[in-house]
Amino acid sequence: MRISVFLTVLIFLSSCKKSHEGTSDCICMAKDTTDSILTVTNPVFEIKDHQGFINYNCAEVEIAIASVTDSTGNEFCENLVDVKCISNKTYSLKLASKLHYTSTEFKKINSTNEADKHFLIDELKENSKQIFELNIDKQREIVSIRKLEK
Repeated sequence: MRISVFLTVLIFLSSCKKSHEGTSDCICMAKDTTDSILTVTNPVFEIKDHQGFINYNCAEVEIAIASVTDSTGNEFCENLVDVKCISNKTYSLKLASKLHYTSTEFKKINSTNEADKHFLIDELKENSKQIFELNIDKQREIVSIRKLEK
């Protein structure tokens, strides 16, 4: 009797879903042959051989849009982002020489310009736990980054 109760509890506990804080094995869904969009978190800007790279963990998310009314009666749309899992593995992609960054305001970034590099480094550091969408071209370079507002 004890063994069957123990096995039932063990099976139940092992079937529980793990927390999404870096304990899952999400797989990056980008394909090598076509333009792709990746959902990532924990981005880190890095320079190798005078070229910018972003190291990141893939994230699987569900996004819903809700209509919200503020205290003054203005209605607007808001993203509801639910993180399902975050990969344990860290990936890296090269930045295109010119890319677009979108958060609360749109910004074009030249990844060879020092001021733009510092802007991007600061944005990624300040929002490291945020979810981002990376648009990747056929050359496997990041051409745009969009911060998903939670």
